[in-house]
Amino acid sequence: MFPVIGINCAYLQDEESAHKDKLHLYRPYVQAVEKSGGLPILLPVVSNKDLVTSYMDLIDGLLMTGGGGLHPKFDHVEPLPGLEEQNPIRHQFDTMLVEQALNRDLPVLGICRGHQSINEVAGGTTRLSIRDTAQIDHSQTVPREECTHEIRVVQGTALYELLGKETISVNSLHRQVVDQLAPGFRASAWSEDYLLEAFESSIHTFVMGVQFHPENLMEINPFWKIYRALIKAARNGIEKYIK
Repeated sequence: MFPVIGINCAYLQDEESAHKDKLHLYRPYVQAVEKSGGLPILLPVVSNKDLVTSYMDLIDGLLMTGGGGLHPKFDHVEPLPGLEEQNPIRHQFDTMLVEQALNRDLPVLGICRGHQSINEVAGGTTRLSIRDTAQIDHSQTVPREECTHEIRVVQGTALYELLGKETISVNSLHRQVVDQLAPGFRASAWSEDYLLEAFESSIHTFVMGVQFHPENLMEINPFWKIYRALIKAARNGIEKYIK
């Protein structure tokens, strides 16, 4: 039996396009879940809370994806507005997904924007600009399959147990970061310039967020283990309910 992993779609409203309202998903998210032993199911953006509840009834784990869908008008805006103002329709949907997943103690993995969304829903905050504090480039222009800076993984965390390394190189594609962590969350990795790169929950079975994109690094180092951990947690949940 394959654990069913719900993956939230991105939403983009582009007035200049012939197709003004778009739902889309970056394929490597699906490939990462598939390669890790899960059954990926796309979750289109909806506004009805009851439909989100039905989504939750279908899945064994949740993958909150990155920031695909940022309107082109924000390309050169600094600082970026908050997650809600950037994309109100997606923000409402993402919030409902995370709220219900956390309430059910479903396994959740957040990537980039998804990592920030989980923290905000749980009571944390987002730093809207890192321009004045970043000492390295966090918005790489080289392909995202390439690593551009190192992070320091905190010993004693689940992420350290997965990666088995105190320092490891990652990719970097963001302009905002998690600021204050939500209650019950703890930092599990920091960048070289002391920006938070990963967190995990100490009050849920499996909730993890990373600022980088491991789905693009599945062939490099042990990054596949992050997705495998989500699948394993989801499978454990299935077995618990079957028993």
